[in-house]
Amino acid sequence: MPKLKIAFVDFRHSYSAGFGAGYVASAVKNAGYDITFFDTYWMHPSTIVKRIVNSDYDVMMLSSMTMLFPKAMDLVAAVKEKKPDIKSLVGGVHAIMMGDKLLGEYSQIDYLCIGEGESMVVEFLDNFGKESLYDIDNLAYRKDGKVFSNKLHGAENLETLPPFNWDFFSKYELVQKHGIMHIHATRGCPYNCSYCGNSVYLNKFGKHYLRFRPLEKVLSEIEYLKKKYNPKIFIFDDEMMLFNKEYAMSLFKGIKERVDTPYGFMARVEYLTEEMVDVLSRTGCQYILIGVECGNEEYRRKFLNRYMTNEQIEKAFYLVKKAGIFITSFNMIGFPAPNDAELTKDTLALNEKIKPDYTQVTIFFPLPGTQLCEYCIKNDLIDEEKLRTASDYYSDSVLKGVSLAEERNRLEKMLNPKGIMFRPKRSNFSYAALILDNIYEMRRFSRSAVNFFKKKMLTKVYSVSKPEISAADKK
Repeated sequence: MPKLKIAFVDFRHSYSAGFGAGYVASAVKNAGYDITFFDTYWMHPSTIVKRIVNSDYDVMMLSSMTMLFPKAMDLVAAVKEKKPDIKSLVGGVHAIMMGDKLLGEYSQIDYLCIGEGESMVVEFLDNFGKESLYDIDNLAYRKDGKVFSNKLHGAENLETLPPFNWDFFSKYELVQKHGIMHIHATRGCPYNCSYCGNSVYLNKFGKHYLRFRPLEKVLSEIEYLKKKYNPKIFIFDDEMMLFNKEYAMSLFKGIKERVDTPYGFMARVEYLTEEMVDVLSRTGCQYILIGVECGNEEYRRKFLNRYMTNEQIEKAFYLVKKAGIFITSFNMIGFPAPNDAELTKDTLALNEKIKPDYTQVTIFFPLPGTQLCEYCIKNDLIDEEKLRTASDYYSDSVLKGVSLAEERNRLEKMLNPKGIMFRPKRSNFSYAALILDNIYEMRRFSRSAVNFFKKKMLTKVYSVSKPEISAADKK
């Protein structure tokens, strides 16, 4: 039997590579299947529809986050209308959070991955067309007019994952402005913040949800990436880099010894001790991102399940700034609270004390399955139309009668009058490297500008019955 042909769609709008979808697609490729990877940041959805419809794919896989899910389902529907025999397998953050409910809402979904996908997709393809397909873990499906949901497989073992296929993404996605390259060493978070999707995952997968990739695999990958792409700095997108102190220190020392390249990561203030910050300053850490979220300690503890004190926040920021490390604070406005304006004042006051180098302001969004989302549903606070059209954490609030787009923009400009001033510094400076960096930045800007205007030329609305075709695809 010939191998199945797979179209994999990473439905996203962010500039950086999609690691969740990338790991799942890598598992498919590693298993020997013929896979084409489509990325909606670089290719318009209507073009993807046309290319899938005009080819002989057997299965279309799609990964999407919550905010983009309705638009992602438009793409699946457009493909299914023109090519009804193709089977769709949908996964990603929203599928895990919502589970088999999505099968009742979207008829265009044939199969749903309701857990982590690397092992599931390979088993799905190996059993495709067989009765045994309906027995695999992490699968929800329809059969005889009914919806069925199989048991969860549990969290993936990061030690046995196939290597990430970096070739799915262009260099312009992988190495971003100022030479920043994002990578991962861990997966998961042990905390139960009431607004965060990780709390849903934690409830599903239990205490084993936080995992660490083998240290040698991470360091070898960094050596490979340094040689192939030569970024100026590696940024770990992991939520809990410092949870295991020995692992973190060994990783950071390994980066210094083996590639001598700056790095950065996200952290909670509880783990930024004097000992840890000393190691960071000696091993090349240049960037740390910390979640403050709300400056009101009582609200943060009672409603957000974040139990650090303002004193701990102030101390951590002091230590990091003293070490000369660039630091960003994450903050939210628009909480479902009658005193949200006062909470924002408290957040501004705390940021004035801690003086981050950059202050990021986002707007609260009720992620499905989280405690704050359940609170919003119970109190009928969500505007369904605004919810459907939301696309990021910056545009506006999805709560009824709340408009914060202008206020968010005003606050971020007020707090960051010069914008974000972070520029990584190379460990081994040379004028040759500086010249090469400038050439790369010019090429990167030119490529980004071309893609920006290409997307502007295409309409952002496409119909299920008649997907638009780009000029390039008409040839």
